[in-house]
This record gives sequence, structure tokens and C-alpha cells, in this order.
Amino acid sequence: MMCARLSKKSFIKRILVISMTNIGDVVLSCPVIDILRRDFPQARIDVVVGKKAVSLFENNPHINIKIFDKQASLKQKYAWFMDLYQARYDVVVDLRRTLLGWLLRPRFATPVLFSVPLRSLIPMSLRAPKGRSNLLTHKKDIHLNRLRQVYEYPTLSSDLTAIVTTKEDERFFEENIAPALQSKNFIVIACGAADTAKRWGPHGFAVVAQYLSGHYKIIFVGDDKDALLINDIQGRMKTSVLSLAGKINLRQLACIIKKSSWVLCHDSGVMHLACYFDVPVVALWGPTDLAKYAPWGKKFQIVRRNEQCVRCKDPKATVAHNCMSFIEVDDVLNAVKKIEA
Repeated sequence: MMCARLSKKSFIKRILVISMTNIGDVVLSCPVIDILRRDFPQARIDVVVGKKAVSLFENNPHINIKIFDKQASLKQKYAWFMDLYQARYDVVVDLRRTLLGWLLRPRFATPVLFSVPLRSLIPMSLRAPKGRSNLLTHKKDIHLNRLRQVYEYPTLSSDLTAIVTTKEDERFFEENIAPALQSKNFIVIACGAADTAKRWGPHGFAVVAQYLSGHYKIIFVGDDKDALLINDIQGRMKTSVLSLAGKINLRQLACIIKKSSWVLCHDSGVMHLACYFDVPVVALWGPTDLAKYAPWGKKFQIVRRNEQCVRCKDPKATVAHNCMSFIEVDDVLNAVKKIEA
């Protein structure tokens, strides 16, 4: 039953996409949702996400959210599963490779067992040049290939329907953000990161932001935990900036990023949001695997100086990563010049 291949001619009423938990990982799954929405416009699409990413999809007319709470009791998780089971999905695209695709008994489902494809199985448009790795390693491409296990989609979708901003988001921007910008171009700076090993220091951000303030209005974004760091950076600057740390939801953040000239950030959910909307990115890179999580928009610059990081050279070393400390202000400013060219 579940070995059949889905096609655009298939009559599909309900689709379930099982996505991720962390914000960046969820954004990386959005191209899959976009393809399904484009090719099956009549179908209801439900998306399973963790609680962190809920506001990214709220009030989206194209999809419905099914929140998975890791902290829920066994009884609550059973009720959650039964809600999915009773929906009688025609298609389940499981990007987490759980048993749900088998347990829910859909007509079409991604296989439970799945390996990263070799070159011969990769579409020509996604193949690496000869001499380089023949394996798909970037998370976005792995998700797209996961979809191909059940549906041979023709092309990527140019319609971005997985993440949409509402009239309320636009009104929020016009009433609360636009007056402070004074009709000037602006950039978004996200100085936070969940992993402290991926963060650049406040002094560097302050120097770069001070320089950029002569050309742009500066908007700092982040969560509540980043507010103190942004205050530290502001205290080192002569020019005032706008800090929205902890003051906006993910959909409002998406609205702001879409309108920005470009984004300065670490490897983070903000970076992947910018890439989804094809906003240029200057990414300050630390120990994260570039092959898996590199920027994927059309225009980006990566700043990385990990040659002297002992842990990067030897993952078994017991010392902490310090690769971000080797990034100089000039490295970032040179990347800025390239992104503006």
C-alpha cells in the first residue's frame, strides 16, 4: 500500500508533513511544504512542529499546525497520535524518519528506512561537480530528496507559501518599525546563538554596527536572552540602534527580514529565514558543519577563521571551540563590501 509513488494526478485530500523542532531546522523543511502546496492545491496540509516554531506558521491560510510537545505525558501523546490517525491522511512526508508514516497507514508515505543518496540517484540540478562528494549533505537538499522518495516533483516552487506574513504583521511594521527608520535602508543584525561557541564577541559587533550605521539604520533581533548582549553592544556604540530582542514573534521577524537590505548573523534560525526569502546574508561561522547548514540563498558571504581552533582540527580534543575569537572586524567588513557589490 505505502510503496506506491505519488503523482500530480493522484487525488489527494490530506497531507501530513512531519517537520523539526528547532527554528532553523523547521525553515530548512519549508521548500518541501512549498512544493506540496503548489502541486496539490486542493489538499489540506498539516505540519508537525515543535513548540518553538509555532508562531512561524500561525494564521497561515495554506497550512495547519500540529504541535508536538516532547514534555507531554504518555496519555497526551497517545491522544495526539489518535488525532493524527483519525485524520486518515493520504500522504505522510516524514522528514524525521520516525515510524509515524507506517503507523498512520496513509496511501503514500516516505519509507522508514532511508539512506543518503549516491550521485546516480541525485537529480542533475543538485549534483556536485565531479571530483567532489557524491552525497547530498545539506539539510535542505536531504529534506527535498526525502520528498523524492515518495513524489518525483518536477521543480522547486517559486511560491513561498510555507511562511507568510499577514496584514497584521505589515501593520505592526508600519506603525512600530517604519517611523524609526526614517525612510532609510536598514539591515538586520542577529548577534545571538543558542550555542555560545557559535557567537562572535560584543566588541566586534559594536565596531561593525557603528561603521554600518553611517549607511543604514540598524535593527538588532533576538530572543529575551539576547537583550543583555544587545544592550552591551549598544553601550559600546556612539549611534543608537533599534533593538527588538524578545519583542516580536517569528512571523514579525520574517516580515522585517524580507524588507531588509541584508542580514548579519551567525549560523542560526535568522540566517535560514533570510535564505528562505533570498535576502543576502553575511554569516559569521564557527564550529557548525558547513556542508550541512551553509547559507542557501543566491547571495551570501561566509566569514570563518577556524584554522587555529584546536577543537575544529581535532573533534576529539577536550578543549572548547574558540574559532569565533579569530574572526577580525576587517574580515567582517570585507565580507560586507562583497555583499554590497
